[in-house]
This record gives sequence, structure tokens and C-alpha cells, in this order.
Amino acid sequence: MFPAQRNGHGRNKDRPFTRQQLVADVVQTLTSGSGCGIVLVGDHGAGKSFIAQRAIEQLGDEYLVVQVRGSSISSKLPYGALSVLLNDLDASHLEHPLMVLRGLTQLLHKKSEGRQIVLFVDNAHDLDELSSMMVAQLSAGAHVTLLAACVDMPHVGGDIMGLWKDDLLRRVDLGPFDFAETAATLHHEYGGRFSLTAARALWSASGGNALFLHSLAREQIKLGTVVRQDGVWFLGNGPIALTGEIRDVVKARLNRLGTGQRDVFELLALAGAVPLQTLMLIANPQDMDALQERTLIRVTHDHPPMVSVANPVTAGIVASVVPPGRSAELRRRLTAVLQESDALDAGGSTGVAWALDCGEQVSPEVALAAARAANSASDPAAALRFVQEIDGGEPAVPLAIESVTAHISVNNDESAHRVLESLDKEARGALPLAEWTALQLLRAELEKRSTAPGTDPRARLRELAERLAAEPAERGSAVSAAREQLRLAEAELAAFQGRYADVLAATDSMDTADLGSEPRLVTASVRCEALAVSGNVVQAMVLGKQILAATANVRLTDRAVREIRGRFLLLLLLSAKFREASVYLEETYGGGEPQTRLGGMFEIGQGVIDLHSGHLDDALSRLQAGRWQLLAQDPEALAGLATAVCAYAAALQGEEETAAVLLGDLAQPGTPAAWLVGRLTRYFELSAQAELGQRAISIRALTAEADSDTESSALAPALLFLSAAARLGDRQMGQKLDSLSSRVTGQFAALCSRLAEGMREADSEQLLGASKDADASGNAVFARDAARKAVSCANDAGNRIALRIAQRAQQSLDDKFGSPKNGLHSLTTSTLTARECEVAVRAAAGTSNRKIAEQMHVSVRTVEGHLYQVYSKLHVASRSELKDVISTPADSSRLG
Repeated sequence: MFPAQRNGHGRNKDRPFTRQQLVADVVQTLTSGSGCGIVLVGDHGAGKSFIAQRAIEQLGDEYLVVQVRGSSISSKLPYGALSVLLNDLDASHLEHPLMVLRGLTQLLHKKSEGRQIVLFVDNAHDLDELSSMMVAQLSAGAHVTLLAACVDMPHVGGDIMGLWKDDLLRRVDLGPFDFAETAATLHHEYGGRFSLTAARALWSASGGNALFLHSLAREQIKLGTVVRQDGVWFLGNGPIALTGEIRDVVKARLNRLGTGQRDVFELLALAGAVPLQTLMLIANPQDMDALQERTLIRVTHDHPPMVSVANPVTAGIVASVVPPGRSAELRRRLTAVLQESDALDAGGSTGVAWALDCGEQVSPEVALAAARAANSASDPAAALRFVQEIDGGEPAVPLAIESVTAHISVNNDESAHRVLESLDKEARGALPLAEWTALQLLRAELEKRSTAPGTDPRARLRELAERLAAEPAERGSAVSAAREQLRLAEAELAAFQGRYADVLAATDSMDTADLGSEPRLVTASVRCEALAVSGNVVQAMVLGKQILAATANVRLTDRAVREIRGRFLLLLLLSAKFREASVYLEETYGGGEPQTRLGGMFEIGQGVIDLHSGHLDDALSRLQAGRWQLLAQDPEALAGLATAVCAYAAALQGEEETAAVLLGDLAQPGTPAAWLVGRLTRYFELSAQAELGQRAISIRALTAEADSDTESSALAPALLFLSAAARLGDRQMGQKLDSLSSRVTGQFAALCSRLAEGMREADSEQLLGASKDADASGNAVFARDAARKAVSCANDAGNRIALRIAQRAQQSLDDKFGSPKNGLHSLTTSTLTARECEVAVRAAAGTSNRKIAEQMHVSVRTVEGHLYQVYSKLHVASRSELKDVISTPADSSRLG
């Protein structure tokens, strides 16, 4: 093909794409003049051809790109991949390899017309031996610079392999996308931010494979599984659908496997996971090794080691396309070497589902265990299926526990209540302690979530406590386990209702050095939240990190992991540790765990961080995506918080209409949220209202909320409210803020204390120090407001030098937010009237008094009068000094 598309004429030339630095590295290698070129190595669909084409597009006119492509058909023919070039040669040139090489060399030089030649060989692993030799000789002889793409090096032919071994050919391995690359690719390709849930679902399903990712995304958008609203994408109520294009791709790859490899692959796809020793009894180890080398299967380091398909979407699709007869045959092979006691271990709930699909009778014990495993893994649909497979002769309570748990996890409280009512009618006699405890805790959970009058979860837990107190001593272990669960339920309910003193009292005797069980870990995380809210932020951070470290040693349900991680993230945001929160989010996002182990706070966490750092465009898109996601799926009742943060971000950006609509949405009734979530929602709501011009009302409301929280000993939220009121209000707030900040530990409290001191002493230097510290910690909102205070203090003191310094700091922070109104608003806070602001901005832009008068439709004398006031209030003596105070070009054009 002469020449390949290049120099920016491709259809994607202007669209940003992931791995741009890699493309730049490829271009640099091709144009450096050293070595023979570069080979890109990666799995099918890893993006090798895409990277190569983007690099080709960046080559200049002094390059001719010649493209050849290997294939399974051409690999069986001599010079098969080069046939498109050899067609231009005389037949006499094909009699001997040397003559072929000479003919190709002459042909390429003639076509190049003096340009340098880049030979792009796609699918180099499918070259026949003679084509591989010609490519290597052309490269070694410096007739061409080689750009090759292959699945693996051993199959590219000995001659090309030799160039790499001799360090003449650079090798670049393309692994799958990590999460950040996946999110960026989706954003670029589909023109809008994807919610965390949607992006992680596509990442997990595709395994980071670029081809799978795009196929999946297109299919989900077409099916309506992934939905677009307000320019962002989110996952609807259904799971990722494994149909269409992605299914065809997987089936094609399955057909390329050998018979033995396909047997192993299909069996693992259906079973979920199989013990390594069991699989070795029915499969050829060489087939297993081949699949593992191609990273199609993985082996865990558990005891015993388990083997499973590496990519979950591949496993799901393969399992769905295996014919029933074939599935039954594979099942017979497995059960022939599998003991019934191992049925659940072999694939977990997936293996049990396979057995049911094959028509096998599954014992009630295995089905019940599978339901528990499915609930633990946040798969309520599977849990309900297993419960339904157990006939009515089995004990009703264990089934009801799993059924209610599944219904609660999808917010189907009505169905959960029906199951419990049915159980109340059927159950007779005293229940075992463990079962009765589990039922009481489930009822308390439903009552906690209910808005119906008369529900009292505290009374439910008191009833449980009374029975446990009356239990005989000989039942020590069972009672001890029940009491541990009760303590957790009491702590969670108290935190949900904002009774943090009760949380601390209930958990005061717990040994935080012994966190070896799920109830202890979750209870400790609730205590961590209570410590932070009560003002002991430093101790809360220590305990929170201890809890996170301990989770690595305990097998936890998805729900427990969600709660622990969500509380720690909330702690970081509450204490304004934004940089640390960003690192925590990045580490957690990048893990391969399912989204069910993260939770709703992770949807908006990065958006909150971006908002405070002044990256409003990123913040608003992330928050809008998270908000829509939470409106679709919100088991933790966080949609209100997401809406309030969105409103604040929109207000900061000057999008007043959007912010007002979002604030209106907050008035709509919704699912009751936890107390701390409600307080943060209120904080962002009032902050948004203040940005929209309702400053006086907002300051009064913020102060009232701070007083209320202080009275209930919720000192950290109180400090959040009061610091906002102080930053927006007058200096009289300084003393009150100083008093409250002294009762709270941690970085944010120290920041508030410094702000309070600067306000109390009217010290612009102290206020600028607080501003600088806040900006360094990632809190540009706090820094901006502190800088405005510094400007006001310096202006009142008539200190021209301090005023210049403060104004520059303020302008820099205002510019960071990029709001069209920030430039004018910063001047207004320096005691200029709106009209004086307008004149000042135009004058600083270099506009003459006469021109300003024409633009504003006033007299020249009026302009001169305004300028006199501006110079006096800002302590400047000329237009040049005024220009140093405000940024003129953008503001002038805004007024235009």
C-alpha cells in the first residue's frame, strides 16, 4: 500500500487518545536513525495497530510508509505477506531469495523518490518464513526502518528475532489498559465522562483489552445499558450485557484454541474456578501451561491453588455459548473426580449454578452455602435462585435469612418484609440463638431504613440485648458471637442517627489490637468515624489506617469492604486531607476488585477533591457522572450529597442556572441518609447558596448549623460549617473559630486556627500564610477565601505593599477557578462598587477614558470620578499599577 494514511489525515487525527507518550516514543525511534526500528508486542486487541497508525500519522512528508500484513492464510504461502509488493516485480526476480531481495530494494527505492522508508508489518507473527527473512534483510541493510506489531516474539521468525537479540530492534510490550487509561479512553472516544461504576464495569469486563473495551462500550450504549445524560455516561439498572460484537470476537478466539485447550477453557468458564490438583486429573498439563502462557487462565496462590479464566467477560460469554450437551459432558468429567463435599469449593456459587443448569440435584446444604457465598459476593440474584432450589421441607429460617439479605442488598425492602411476615406465620417454637439473632438484626436494618411511623430499631436491638443477657454461661461461644454482632449493629445504628457519644461508649472496651474478624473490623471503622466526628481526627486517622491494613488478613464480604473503605474516604474528606484522599482513591481505583467492594462515596470522591483544588471542569463532569450513577443505583442514599456537591461546583464555575436547578432537586424527598452524609449535604448546599449571592443568609445558616453540631459534640462537622461562615463573614467570627478549632485535632483544625488568628489580629501576612498552607494541602477554596480576607485587611490598613502581595495571591487563586465572575468578584471584596469594578477592568486593559465612556454610555468625567475612587481604594497611582492588581485581557473581553 503506497503510501499509508499519515500526516494527520486519519479520521481520528484531532481526537485525544490514551498512550500518546508511547506514540511519541515510537515516532522518536523511527526518526532517530539508529537501529533497525521497533516492534510492538501485545495480545490480540491490545492496541498495537492503533499505536502504529497514530505514529505513522505523525511522520512528516519526508517519509514513505509501506504497509504489509500477515495472516493465517498468507503464512502458508511463500512470500505470502509480501505479495502486494512482489506483484510489481518481474517474474525473473522471484527465482531466488537474493534476487527477490534485490528486486524489492530497487522497487522501494524507486517508490520512495528520495524519502526515508518505514515498513509497517502488522501481524508479524503470521509472516511466512521467507517474508520474515526479507523483512529482516531490508531492515538490517538500512533500506527500511521497521515498525512491526505481533502477538509474541517467538512467532515472528528467526531473522526478525535475531535483530531484537542483537539490540538492533527495540521491543515495546503493550499490556492491558489500567483503570486510568480505560477511563481516559472512554472519555475521549465517546465525548463525555463515564461514571466510576460504568468505567470500572467496562474495564473489568474487558480485562483492559482495547478491542474488547470498545466493542463492549459500543454494544452497551446501543442496548441502553450505558446511558447518557447531561453529557456524561452512567450504568443503568442492568448489568453489562455480553452480546453482539464482543460475543462474536470471543467466539472467534475460542475457535482458534486446540481441542485440549478448548476443553480446559470451557470447563473453567462454566465452573468458575477449579482446584489445580482436581483440574490436573482431567486435563493435559501442557494445555494448561499453554493457556497460562497466553494469560487466558490464572492460578491463585491460595490453599489449595485455584484455576480460573483470567477475563470474567470471556468466561461469561464462553459459558453462554457452550451447547447444553457439551456442558453436561464437561460437567460429568469434573464430577467424576470431584467429591460432593468439594462441590462448593469447585467454582463457588458459579459451579453450583452450573450443576443446576445441567439438571443435577444439589443438596440443600450446598445450595444454602452457595446462597451465602453469593450474598457475600454481592450477587443477590444468584442467592435468590439457590434459595428457590431448596424444597419446602428444609428449615425455613436459614433460607429466609439469605433471602432477606438478598432483597435488602437491592433495596427491595417490601419483598424482605414479606419474607419475614411469612416466616412469622410459619415458624413455631423457640429458634436457635444464632438464627434468632440474625433475624432480629435484619429486622432492625429494615426499620433503620424505613420512614414509616412507629418503627423503632433501637427497641429491636434492646430486645436482643436482653435475651443475650439472660443466656446461660455454658453457651459462651454462641453468646459471644451474638454479642459481637449486636455491638456492631448498635454502633452502626447510633452512627446512622448521629449519636456518636453512644458509638464511643459502646465501643470503648473493644480491643483495637484484635481485629481478626469481620464484625470487629466494621465495628472499629464505625468507632473511627465517631472519633473523627467528635474532633479526635488524629486518633481516627491512626485507627483508620490500622483497620485498612488489617483487612488484608481477614476474608470479608463485599458489604463490609464497602463500609470500611467508604468510611475512611469520608474521614479523609471531612478532615480536608485532599491530597491523601486523592492517592487513596487512585490506589483503590486501580485495584482489580469489583465495584461492589467500593461503594457510592467513590463515585464522587475525586470530584470533591477536584472541586477544592480548583479544577472545576473536571470536578463538575466527575460529579455529574457520579450523581447520575447514584440516581440509578444508590443503596447508601448518597444521591443528595452528590447533588449538593454538584450545585456547589456549578456555582463556583458561575453556572448559576445549573446550580439553582440542582439546589431545587435537594428539596425533593428521598431515602433517609446517614447523619454524617446529611450534614455534608447541608454544608455543600449552603456553600453553593453563598456563591450564588445569598451570602448573608448562608452565613447565618452556616453559623446556626455549627452551633447545633457543637452542642451535640459533633465538633468536626461544626468546624466545617463555622470555617465556611468565617471565611465568608466578618472578623468577629475569628474568636469563635479559634475557640472551636482548639477542640479539634488535625491539619484542617490547625489551618482554621491560623485563619482565626489572622482575622482576629487583622494580619494580612498571617492570612496569606493560611492561604498558602491551604493551597498546598489541595484546598484552593479555603486558600481563595483566606486571600480575600488578606486583601481586605491590607486595604483597611492602607499598607500598599501588603495589598499588592495579597491581591496577586488572590487573583492567582481566582484564576484557578476560572469563573467568568471571579475577577470582578475579587475586586468587589476589595470594597469597589460594581461600577468601579467595570471601569477598573477596562482601564487596566489599556482602554482610554473616552473609549470607556463610550462603551459604558457615560461621560468622561464620570469615568474619571470612578477611577479616582478606584485608585484611592486600591492604593494605586496609575494604570500600570492597576494592571498589576487585576488580570485585564480576559476580564476586558468579558465586559466587551
